[in-house]
Amino acid sequence: MKWKEEFATGIAEIDRQHKTLFEASEDFREVLERGCSSGTYDGFLEFLVMYVETHFGYEEECMHAAQCPIACTNKKEHALFIKLVDKEVQFFQQRGLDIQRAFRLLDTLDSWLASHIVRIDVQLRVA
Repeated sequence: MKWKEEFATGIAEIDRQHKTLFEASEDFREVLERGCSSGTYDGFLEFLVMYVETHFGYEEECMHAAQCPIACTNKKEHALFIKLVDKEVQFFQQRGLDIQRAFRLLDTLDSWLASHIVRIDVQLRVA
């Protein structure tokens, strides 16, 4: 999935972080299509865990500081996404790499990102 200007929040750091996630998702999809190793998937999951910890916290602070009316909804959606990532990490640690499951995670990530950013994050533009 590619970054689009409609995803811009008006906060340069948040937009930079979002672009990083879009690029990582796209790069990992290419790796999956070429044939992925267990170590590569582990690295991608580690990236996702680190990303959600740092990005979500930063974004939530920005929404709180701007008194954005959708800040609570944002935090709830972030919590649900963190559970999804945690569940995938646990599955991988217990059962190893499942290519179809990895593709589903990327599909979910891409659709969640597009939906979440245009419904929630861009409201920082008007906050």
